[in-house]
Amino acid sequence: MKFGVIFYKDTINTGDDIQTFAAMQHLPRVDCFLDRERLDAFEPDDGKPVAVPMCGWYMHRKWNWPPSRFVVPLLTSMHYDARRDGKRPGCPVGTEFLSGCGAEWWKAWGPVGCRDFHTLELFRERGIDAYFSGCVTLTLPKMERKKPGREYICANDLPEDVLANLEETVAGRCEVVETTHLKPAPDGDRPWADREKRVKDLLALYRNAKCVVTKRLHCALPCLAMGVPVFLTNKEEVPDAGRYAPYYDWIRHCTWKEFLAGESGYDFLDPPPNGTQYLPVREALAASIAAFAAKWKDEDGPPERYGKAACTGGEFARWRTETMRRCLDAWQAESEESKREIGQLRQARAKAEEALRSFRAKAGEERRTLREKAARRGERIASLKEAVARRDGKTASLQKEAERLRRANRLLRSSRAYRLGKAILFLPRFLLGRGRKT
Repeated sequence: MKFGVIFYKDTINTGDDIQTFAAMQHLPRVDCFLDRERLDAFEPDDGKPVAVPMCGWYMHRKWNWPPSRFVVPLLTSMHYDARRDGKRPGCPVGTEFLSGCGAEWWKAWGPVGCRDFHTLELFRERGIDAYFSGCVTLTLPKMERKKPGREYICANDLPEDVLANLEETVAGRCEVVETTHLKPAPDGDRPWADREKRVKDLLALYRNAKCVVTKRLHCALPCLAMGVPVFLTNKEEVPDAGRYAPYYDWIRHCTWKEFLAGESGYDFLDPPPNGTQYLPVREALAASIAAFAAKWKDEDGPPERYGKAACTGGEFARWRTETMRRCLDAWQAESEESKREIGQLRQARAKAEEALRSFRAKAGEERRTLREKAARRGERIASLKEAVARRDGKTASLQKEAERLRRANRLLRSSRAYRLGKAILFLPRFLLGRGRKT
């Protein structure tokens, strides 16, 4: 039997390609690549089935599930996004394809190996047998690390303030090399060889770093698998609806706030080795894919020989049509409700804007009144200041005149004429006093 791998044709995230690359390591060969978003339309040229490990994130176009009859799946390392919008506006499907004939498909090919606890709980709540398989990137081989000429730390898709803090922390002692998993545009028809080269170059850069600091799961897990010291930091403690559980228990981490406060508790210049809690999951996942490859390697029959669908073709077609109709009806109802809510919000906004305009007009009038009062008070203050200035001037003039008189008086008292005049005035009183005594 041929072997295929899942890839996302239009991805802008290299993390998707890293997962594809990791799955390829366990297969004897890769005969074809299956676009994750169009699995229902897959049909090989020779009309024979293809064995495919179904590792990855599911999915934007949920109405294209389940895969065609030419896919013999290994349901492992899967994340199912239960949100109705599937991260894109306008997607009408949430979890509806996990019911009815869809649920029977999952049960027939199960159990479902889940990449995270969130997905595990989602399937078990719907009575579908599932287990935690871990992410396929945990199975990347440990490669020899080569010490570079100049030691460096990889900073992968960190926000600007966290990156600046990291650079300041190690300034002058270690270089910080920025990397990103985001591509400028969807890959589209870009050859896999080009995409694979980007993956290999990134992994080589991570492999030889002193340590890697990242916010991305599919940077942290490959580093964990390759034995590269890694530190995970995110805005929240456990982000993205549990997609990071249980990996936060396996990797040293902190929030951005803690990082900026210097509370990471991590020595970036002498990073500690990673923990080993992930090893049993890594070994079990690698063994399951290897067993899957061994099981189907020598098979060579038509798809009918391996089909497990509980529903007939007609039943499946009717279920798919009805399910899609219900999804569209629910989506339309939600859209109408959203339109009503938007209309109400617009009315409320219009009222708020009118109230704001009225408030601003009233406030403007009050400001004008206050300005007029302030102007009159300013004029009164200026007038008082002028009066005070005149009074101060008059006071200063009187003080000068008094000082002049005091000086004149002192001069008068010290003159001979003053003393003679005083003696003449005193003489009659002196003589009169002597006559009385006689």
